[in-house]
Amino acid sequence: MVDSARERAHAAAPAAPIPHPPELLLVSHGTASPAGTRATWQLREAIAAARPEVTVRLCFLDVGTPTLSDALAQSDGPSDGLTDGSAPARPTVLVPLLLSTGYHVQTDIPSAVAGRAHVVIGRHLGPHELLTDVLADRLGDLRRDARVVLAAAGSARPEAAAELQRAAELLGSRLGRAVPVLTLSEPLAERFAEMAGTGHTPVQVATYLLTEGHFADTIAATARGLADVAPPLGVHPALVSLVWLRYGDAVAAPRQ
Repeated sequence: MVDSARERAHAAAPAAPIPHPPELLLVSHGTASPAGTRATWQLREAIAAARPEVTVRLCFLDVGTPTLSDALAQSDGPSDGLTDGSAPARPTVLVPLLLSTGYHVQTDIPSAVAGRAHVVIGRHLGPHELLTDVLADRLGDLRRDARVVLAAAGSARPEAAAELQRAAELLGSRLGRAVPVLTLSEPLAERFAEMAGTGHTPVQVATYLLTEGHFADTIAATARGLADVAPPLGVHPALVSLVWLRYGDAVAAPRQ
C-alpha cells in the first residue's frame, strides 16, 4: 500500500524512457494574473526537467500565448519554410492542465484536435490522490477542531460537480473529517460565516485551483476574517508526477 506523497509520486513516474517519445503539449486555461502565468510556466519547467528526453510545450486556451491553435499548427510539422506537405507531423500527447471536466475538456479541445491523427488527448488532471497530496501539503498543519472546505471555481455540468465531490471525498479521507465543496456560484461570505458559526470554529480552505488568478483572489478576499485560505496547487512534485502519469496512460492507450 502506498502511504506517502513521495511514494505515490515515485509510483506514478515511468519506469524507463519511451523510445522516440511523443511531444507533450500542456494546455492551460490561462489567466490575466502575472503571478498565475508565471506559476504556469514554472510548472512547465518542472515537468520538462523530470523527463528531459521529451519535448514539453505549453499553450493556453484563453488569455495567453501561444494559443492552442498555434501549438497544434506547430505539431503539424516543422515551421522551417516547407510548404509541400513533405514535413512529417510530430506525434504529440496533449494533457489538459485542468482539474475538472467541462466545456474545454469535452468540446473545445477535441474540436481543435479533430482530424489530427498524430495528436492524442490525455485525461485532465482531477480527481486523483496525487492532487490530494498537494492539497494536504498546501493546507499544512490543521487544528483539531478546524472545519475544512474544498473551494473551486465550479461548473454547471453535473460531471464536473461529481468530480469535485470526489476530490473532496479523497481529501476528507486523507484528513479524517468531512470536507464539503464550495464554489464561486455560491454566496461565499455567507457560507464561510455559517461554517465558523457563533462559536467561531476555525475554517481552513483548500484551494482547488492550479494557480493564482481571479478565482483565487475572489476566494481569498471573501474569506478574509472568516477563514484561512491555503494557496493554489502551484508547482509541486506530485502534480508533476500526475502530468506524466496522464501522458503515459495516453501513450499506452490503444488508438481508436
